[in-house]
Amino acid sequence: MFKLAIENTDALRPASEVMDIQRLGVMRSTSLSFLRILIRKMMREAWEIEQTTFDINDEGYGEALYSITTPQGTYTFVALSREISEETRSDRVISERWDVTFALCDGAISDKKLKRMKQELPKQEVGRGDVTDLVWSRANKSQRVFSHVVEALSQGKQPDAEMIYDIGYLFRTTAVYGNGKFGIAPYEHMKDNHTFSGAYQSQMFAVYMLRHFSFDLVEHIARKNNPKAATLKPELKKLLGTGNATGLGMVPYLISHPKLLHQWMWIREVALARAKKMKPTADDCQRFIAKLQQIRTFFEDAPIPDMEVFTNPRDLAKEVGEISKLVEDVCNTIGRSNSEVGGLWLEFADKVQANFTMEAQELINSELIDLYPEVIVDLEHQTNADDGLHLIPEMSIGSLREIIKKQYQWAFQYDFTKRESRHYFWYRSAEKEEPRIGERGIDPGDELYMPMNIAEQVQQLATEIEVCDNDLKVAAFLLKKPELRGIVRRIQSLDGLEYGEIQANLTGKDLLPVYLLRCKLAILGAERYDPKSNRWVRITLFQGAPLVEEIGTTSFEDDWFYPLIAKAEEIK
Repeated sequence: MFKLAIENTDALRPASEVMDIQRLGVMRSTSLSFLRILIRKMMREAWEIEQTTFDINDEGYGEALYSITTPQGTYTFVALSREISEETRSDRVISERWDVTFALCDGAISDKKLKRMKQELPKQEVGRGDVTDLVWSRANKSQRVFSHVVEALSQGKQPDAEMIYDIGYLFRTTAVYGNGKFGIAPYEHMKDNHTFSGAYQSQMFAVYMLRHFSFDLVEHIARKNNPKAATLKPELKKLLGTGNATGLGMVPYLISHPKLLHQWMWIREVALARAKKMKPTADDCQRFIAKLQQIRTFFEDAPIPDMEVFTNPRDLAKEVGEISKLVEDVCNTIGRSNSEVGGLWLEFADKVQANFTMEAQELINSELIDLYPEVIVDLEHQTNADDGLHLIPEMSIGSLREIIKKQYQWAFQYDFTKRESRHYFWYRSAEKEEPRIGERGIDPGDELYMPMNIAEQVQQLATEIEVCDNDLKVAAFLLKKPELRGIVRRIQSLDGLEYGEIQANLTGKDLLPVYLLRCKLAILGAERYDPKSNRWVRITLFQGAPLVEEIGTTSFEDDWFYPLIAKAEEIK
């Protein structure tokens, strides 16, 4: 049995490789992605989800409530559907109107609370919740597919499978809020034995419930159009997830939460190192080949993104087919051996690294982790971290120098005397506090920049401590240089946490923020990356995931990711 202990860190990939911005920008979801962790828990604990209120009119406007019962407690999901004009429908965070606003709450909610939520929840940014609210969010229809599904069901037919597969959702969220936003429950409320302890578990569940509500809503409208309307086939429901439009806000989050970033990357790298050390069997190889064939078909059928930022899915599918031949070589090696052969996955991974694109490499790394569920058993409970950055005033300047030498050499490759190295600045809009990026010398607001220039700050600190004695205490140094307190605290707090820093110049002219959006989205569990510019991207969550009616009723294999379109004869 493979020992689930924390291995020698020498087996982990170095931060210089893992935290390279281009590699972060081709990350893919794994079984450690947060929504995958959530789905396994729901299925394992057989959560009960019941519609308790569906006060929706013929056009699909009104409110719906769902009761969720878990071993740890009871919760309520609230969805408010409102009529809005086409011109007010927007994916921008600064939008003020949405087709649906929704919330996840602790316990049952009273009529008084529901009345208050109907007043406050649709306001979102200017609304106020309370401590029993765990998540607030909002979403807009994918108008084309939503209308098509309603029309088809109203006519007693199933919608076009290719259309719903390509688009992948009926509703698309624009932000999913937790942790005290709008006065709702802080994250501390969900620690320890809470149902939604663990990173982003409550947010992911709210998004999952929006998916379920979207099915109920289109079927309801269709029935109002025609009492003999069809219901959406389960095979087609599974092709629909929840969409999301993500902008620049995720980038400052990754920079301001470096300990969390380290934790999320570290558990992934530990899982990968464990998987590579496994001794493959013939069954392992056959399962791997079958999965790669599924993934190859998934990318052959996938829509082509609008921007050429990421690898064309067709090209990736071709690479996956070629990599399958390397897995067959592993199978053949096992067949020629009279005993289990160790080190084959390490050799296999080295060949993939040497001969295929970075995008293909990270896809295969993700699938190696998924091949061995046992390697994540302890890791899926380690998505939280103490995210505080704490100053250590008694530390010597010599010790501070050592941390910089050990972990921050990457920061010295940039020349900040050149304009292109300081091309961008990050700021928040005064009106909506929306993270934005501006060009120095062109856009106003440079004096209000956010401290995203970690590499430049490290260089400034290194220059200042060059003339200091090793024995000088940090406290004494900061009395003279208080403006460096932030970067000193950051470096001290990340001592030994090498995956906490994105190794890039986040103000350089060649920066592609969309790489970092994809990194965070992969950690959450996204697919179908469709960049609309280098600053925002659309994705799909939960496409292929088990349906609510399947929870607790079937044996569950965590193999739903990368769903394939159902054959026409299977959905008639």
